[in-house]
Amino acid sequence: MSKEAQINLRDTMVTALSEAICMGVLTQVEAMAACSDACAAIIATMIPEANHAEALEIVIEKLPRQVKAHADQVAAYRKARSN
Repeated sequence: MSKEAQINLRDTMVTALSEAICMGVLTQVEAMAACSDACAAIIATMIPEANHAEALEIVIEKLPRQVKAHADQVAAYRKARSN
């Protein structure tokens, strides 16, 4: 899958989850759990078993940094709104 296709897929997932949260269909925690389930399903079904450990290591390595970056963005947005 090309990098552009990966980005499009990610954006589609984010949009769908965001809309579901805004409509009250999912909570933010449920949306995060759905993302986690999707990652696990991709690893289990699309990645050769010999590479599962490597895929999990990548997810485990990236996730904390991605969550921190997002938390920093949210904090900056809230700070800007409060001023």
